[in-house]
Amino acid sequence: MKIHRFFLPLFVVGALTAAFRQDRPTEAPDEHRFRKVELTGNLRDLAEFDIAPNGDVYYIGHGGAVYVHRVATKENKQIGNIDAQPSEATLQAIALDPGFAQNRHLYLYYAPKTRKNVNVLSRFTLRDDSLDLRSEKMMLEVSDSWQCCHSGGGMTFDTHGNLYLTTGDNTNPFGTNFAPLDERPGREIFDAQRSAANTRDLRGKILRIHPEPDGTYTIPKGNLFANHNDTLTRPEIYIMGCRNPFKVTVDKDTDLLYWSEVGPDASDTESRGPRGYDELNQARKAGNHGWPLFIGNNEPYAKVDFTKDSVLFRFDPQHPINTSVNNTGLRDLPPAQPAFLAYPYDVSTEHPELGSGGRTLVAGPIYYFDPKNPSPIKFPAYFDRKLFLGEWMRNWIKTVSFDDQKNLKAIESFMPSASFRKPIAMKFGPDGALYLIEFGALWGGNSDSRLVRIEYMAGNRPPIAKLETTAEAGAVPLSVQFSAKNSLDYDKDDQLVYRWFINGKPLGLTTTDVAYTFRKPGNYRVKLEVSDRAGLRSATETVVSVGNTPPKVAIELAEPGRFYDSAVSYRVKVDDKEDGSVNPADINVRLTYLPTRKTVSLSENGELNLPNQRGYTWIEENDCKACHALNDQSVGPSFRAIAAKYQPQKSEPALVEQLSRKILKGGSGVWGQANMSAHPQLSHEVTSEMVRYILSLSDEKTEKKLPAQGKFATDPAARGTYILTARYTDKGTKVARPLTRQAMIALRPSVLTAQDFDDHYELQRQDILFDVHKAAWVMMRQLDLTGIHAIDFTLATETKGTSIEVRLDSPASELVGELDVPPTGKKKNWVAKTLPIKPVAGEHDLYIVFKNRLTVIDLLEVKEVRFRKSLP
Repeated sequence: MKIHRFFLPLFVVGALTAAFRQDRPTEAPDEHRFRKVELTGNLRDLAEFDIAPNGDVYYIGHGGAVYVHRVATKENKQIGNIDAQPSEATLQAIALDPGFAQNRHLYLYYAPKTRKNVNVLSRFTLRDDSLDLRSEKMMLEVSDSWQCCHSGGGMTFDTHGNLYLTTGDNTNPFGTNFAPLDERPGREIFDAQRSAANTRDLRGKILRIHPEPDGTYTIPKGNLFANHNDTLTRPEIYIMGCRNPFKVTVDKDTDLLYWSEVGPDASDTESRGPRGYDELNQARKAGNHGWPLFIGNNEPYAKVDFTKDSVLFRFDPQHPINTSVNNTGLRDLPPAQPAFLAYPYDVSTEHPELGSGGRTLVAGPIYYFDPKNPSPIKFPAYFDRKLFLGEWMRNWIKTVSFDDQKNLKAIESFMPSASFRKPIAMKFGPDGALYLIEFGALWGGNSDSRLVRIEYMAGNRPPIAKLETTAEAGAVPLSVQFSAKNSLDYDKDDQLVYRWFINGKPLGLTTTDVAYTFRKPGNYRVKLEVSDRAGLRSATETVVSVGNTPPKVAIELAEPGRFYDSAVSYRVKVDDKEDGSVNPADINVRLTYLPTRKTVSLSENGELNLPNQRGYTWIEENDCKACHALNDQSVGPSFRAIAAKYQPQKSEPALVEQLSRKILKGGSGVWGQANMSAHPQLSHEVTSEMVRYILSLSDEKTEKKLPAQGKFATDPAARGTYILTARYTDKGTKVARPLTRQAMIALRPSVLTAQDFDDHYELQRQDILFDVHKAAWVMMRQLDLTGIHAIDFTLATETKGTSIEVRLDSPASELVGELDVPPTGKKKNWVAKTLPIKPVAGEHDLYIVFKNRLTVIDLLEVKEVRFRKSLP
């Protein structure tokens, strides 16, 4: 057995580094001093990496590919492929040998197709810049069902050459949101006592071994059961009681071990145990960290009789026992150690800065500032000895500061304005920059994984050039105003110098705004270059097409207004200066029917932008897209698949309530075993809006092509929106590119219901508007009221003093009509009331405002709103 020295005592380390920390800057650097540089992108499911002493980055994908990024040449190359089992285990981890520069050894942890139901730790050797598969030395096997779930798969070395490997509990978590302790026959995969709490099993552990030159390993002194000479323990175990120890790092000052632990899904504490937490753990020595008997601050789970569905007792963290029939190790376990840091789905009372939502914590590296490092991109001294953390679900990076005894001191956000796409692995390179893998948009199957480097820009920073123009095309002569006024420099005392170029030739102008007249036809590249006093610069450019006037496209209706009846007559008119007479067959006219009645817009490439509902906004701002995508299945079903499943029931208010409650509480079983995280931090109104947006995706559009002039029938009973679009691309000239322009008209039904409005304030809405407070409103965007003379309301109210106002463009702007509403009797005792309005021309945002001079709540209920072309 090979013995290795222990780390220095903490008080010694504190004394050695205290003097330097006194000189450490106390103010965090401006986040704009950091920039992300993409080293490689558009790869599939990148998972982990390690960095060689010369700065080369070796990284892996879950599919088995092994790559290298050459820092000197910026080359990215695949150097090998591991034939891994296509399961959750697959190729999980990579670590370079401490002597990699000389021996070219690297370690991979993966599930080989050639060995059934095991993950293996193997050493490989690089030869001739390729992974030599024949050099494989299988060092260690860890049993794995390959069914489900939790593989761990983090690896790192300490300063003594000891290798740490994290393994998951390989337990199905979907039988319960609490601890999986099911001992019934045939349910072994649902019992983590057989793995994480089993002293004779390598799963649910952090293993510590010392690799030897011949491909074997020895056991370092200080492991949890290194001195046990029996058959009930494994000497490789350093830490036991892990669920899914995702990433691991070692403090090279002290050899303290840190790892992130992905926790269970319970949103609330119940009789079976506490709510779920993700954890950051610190180990000062070997120990038991509790799972599946404890979580967080040693909060105990209950021993459950799953046959009778009854609670037997709660586990004792000072005297934990494993009495499972599936246990093959010791019955009496070491005392449980509490988490260093733990946080739930909801906002944490102890650490509110961690936010709320789904959880997957990623333990990153500790930064060690080296004042002798000449790298111009190294992180500053402010971050010295701080631990970096990532959140795969919440898409942030934060830092953890410690006191002299390595207790938690503070948590701070890092680059809070930056966008991160599921940070899954982080390390500092020898250049002092932070290297990061962004996993991509989805849970898996991504093709947008990328390796990036976050660099620090000390001293002066380059400016950012931004160019605006008044025209992109036109006839000769064409006068255009160019502006650089929105260019910026984060060094506020910098003075910017502007240089303008056309087709590479300098104009000799240094002003912020430039007026230029193009007198010859052609396509001109206009470039703006912005530099600061130190000569740092950035540039941007645009293309101006001269000699071709953009066509003008208009849609004319026989009847004014934007509300349809049984048929609509129309004509598309195109004016093009250069083309002259336009062949109607060259005009692309399409009619699209959408079941929605919300406002629709047209993108530059002619695609319809469906309504940007509040539910969509909430989905974007929360963690929904970590598990769901619009069209493709991720760990959960696509939003369109959900909409299709519930399409027959979508008009039932009870469905919105059911699905909204599921988002709040979490659940599983409808779409397979995958569990949906609870979202207790969201309100019922927010989750209801999310559900309504998702259900609206079943409103498939129907589309057909039309001639440039004609008539089409509508179905008022369908009560959707007809979108008439016209698009024309001119012929261009010999020297000027063709130009495209388009027009759109949205024709709405004359009747709107509660869910049709684009926005609302101080009221509730389901199938009706209700709980209406004083000054509440609903609104529709870009509504053309041409030809409309009155609005009918189907309403009910028990309240005196209520009135309705119709206003344009804001709740307090131009008043075009108002109506006093006397009490109608009981709620839902519907009556029709007509509100005449003044003539209105053109498109406006329409606000319907509800007021009351006597009370402030429960003013009325509204069932529908109808627009009339004539007064009754």
